[in-house]
Amino acid sequence: MSGRLSDQLARSSKARLRSAVVQQSWLTGRLMQVYKTTLVAVSTTAVIALAAAAPAQAQEAPPGQAPEPAATQTSNGQGAPAATEEDPYGEEGGEIVVTGVRRGSVVGDIPPENVLGGRDVRATGATDINELLDALAPQIGSARGRGGERPVMLLNGLRVSSFREMRDIPTEAIERVEILPEEVALKYGYQADQRVVNIVLRERFRSTVTRLEGSTATEGGYLGGTGELTQLRIQKNGRTTFNVRAQGNSALTEDERDIMLNGPSAPDDRSARTLVGSNKLLRGSATINRTILTNVGATVNAEVEHSEGRSLFGLSDFALDPLVRNSGSNSAHIGVALNGNKGKWRWSATGNGDVGHSVTRSDRRDETERDRAESTTTSGDLDVTANGPLFAVPAGDASMTVRMGASTLNLDSERRNGGDFSDNDLTRTRGSASANFDLPISRRNRGFSALGNLTLNANAEVEQFSDFGTLTIVGAGFNWSPVDRLSFLASWTREEGAPTVQQLGDPVLETPETRVFDFTTGQTILVNAITGGNPDLIADRRNVLKIGGNWKPMEKTDLRLRAEYVRSRLDRPVSSFPGVSAALEAAFPDRFVRNSTGQLVSVDFRPLNYDQALRDTLRWGFDFSMPLKSARPSAAAIERFRARRAAEGGAAGQEGTPPVGPPRESGPPPGEPGGGGGFGGGGFGGPGGGFGRFGGGRQGGRLQFSLTHT
Repeated sequence: MSGRLSDQLARSSKARLRSAVVQQSWLTGRLMQVYKTTLVAVSTTAVIALAAAAPAQAQEAPPGQAPEPAATQTSNGQGAPAATEEDPYGEEGGEIVVTGVRRGSVVGDIPPENVLGGRDVRATGATDINELLDALAPQIGSARGRGGERPVMLLNGLRVSSFREMRDIPTEAIERVEILPEEVALKYGYQADQRVVNIVLRERFRSTVTRLEGSTATEGGYLGGTGELTQLRIQKNGRTTFNVRAQGNSALTEDERDIMLNGPSAPDDRSARTLVGSNKLLRGSATINRTILTNVGATVNAEVEHSEGRSLFGLSDFALDPLVRNSGSNSAHIGVALNGNKGKWRWSATGNGDVGHSVTRSDRRDETERDRAESTTTSGDLDVTANGPLFAVPAGDASMTVRMGASTLNLDSERRNGGDFSDNDLTRTRGSASANFDLPISRRNRGFSALGNLTLNANAEVEQFSDFGTLTIVGAGFNWSPVDRLSFLASWTREEGAPTVQQLGDPVLETPETRVFDFTTGQTILVNAITGGNPDLIADRRNVLKIGGNWKPMEKTDLRLRAEYVRSRLDRPVSSFPGVSAALEAAFPDRFVRNSTGQLVSVDFRPLNYDQALRDTLRWGFDFSMPLKSARPSAAAIERFRARRAAEGGAAGQEGTPPVGPPRESGPPPGEPGGGGGFGGGGFGGPGGGFGRFGGGRQGGRLQFSLTHT
């Protein structure tokens, strides 16, 4: 190669040599532009090497990442055919393509609905990830779930054993947050019933955070406080987190508020009744992440918790002492997560074990032995997931995600109420297997390019319950991006759901003298209330259709419009009996018992299957973010700063040069060189200085605004 190159250079004229040098410089400039706009983690030496080589080659994406290139830049010469192998310094350079993926990106080609940079995250005011999710609740909610589910959480694009693993991480350690649609959950083995939140941490970070909070009621009588210590260290070889938290609050009684007496002749026992009981909680947790076996990321999370509570519920029959209810609970948790690659396949294994014990003791009015309720809960689960390509098609690689899981739950409880004793032991084991298949149909700049980017999806899951039977879930959908910055998602799911183990197996209890309002007679009366489980419950069936879109109308403006429509039909839903009304009595006459005079004497409140529930949800909104430019400090201010630095022994900068900012660990995370960040479209800011630097650029902060209407 060197001999051929020497011969070529010897035969070239001086003008030809100057043309090659100009062409090489032009290619170098183009490549630097590619580096700044495509978010590719390519080192400077690699870029220079690509510029020097005429037939530059595309970099292969890491295994398990999206087959679609994250960015492509083409550089063409001027006015001459492409150079051949015999003429490596031809006037027209070969096509240069640089591809790659962002660190911590998720699997697949579905783009995020929203991306928050580090500055955007800190602008929410949240101190940890738990508070961050509360701040982002309008954006991460979903109409596809059954209600109350937490979004699927990923850390650096990988599965975690549980939310405890990342709950206490401070927001300063976050490089970016990606909010993705429910369909991305399928690629990680989850059901597509909640949005996905992928949190990408900074590559290096170290902090020790102490937080103290206090609260009080505006009307007095109540005090609360929280103390927390969190230590986090993120290094190249792993992550370590320690957290200790203590919190508590005082009691608030009825006499401290305007609570009316039960009657004019009733004794005033308001000081012996609490509206809010006193509570204490102490929790400690540790998370350690390391790389083992060369390329396997291993994470272990452990947590212990103790809590106590005390409340008052009246006076005894023989003394002026209040009746007291004491509660206490202890719990322990351990979780393990393994993530690795095998060829082009990514795999993960997660497991959790939990045990909890709670005791409640209550005084009796007759001052005999205290009532006691005790329960022990043990649970465990194991999931193994793999994702990778199956075969190649003209539009890319068809990929598949497979998951197998097993879980167990045991509830052991006993209750002693006076001379009555009852116990209950409920157990449920569950096995499941699922598969998700993605088939790319077309890609821009490939076959069928007129369709844009189009991917079809099909998924299925089978669940086996020890106390209920076999249930199935099937679904299908597509992801279509006809042009850049515009994407559409559509999906359909039919799933069967089992009642909870408590709804099926709780013991039947009859509680006499329970107050209810009888709408038929318009009176508040005492009835016999029947509660507990219902073994006759059957599975529900849910059909969900979703159509959504996401549009970024302007390339250089962080404005993203989003809308989705969800139609949910739930057949045979399981729910607790809602209460007492004339309409419910007419619909369920066997649940109400009246005596010969028409007075209500008994109500059955056990859960039951309803006929059908329909829900149509239209959700739309937008996200907007922009940098706030700050004026450059005056020359006098800069001189004063230099003088102060010189007096302190620091080195002053040269004339007209702003002082340097803080080191990387306390400055902006990688990906925010200009204090930028932001939603969608890259998440990078401009190159004009850094966060926290005096005079180091005109981007002093960020303005973000999100609106969601449902």
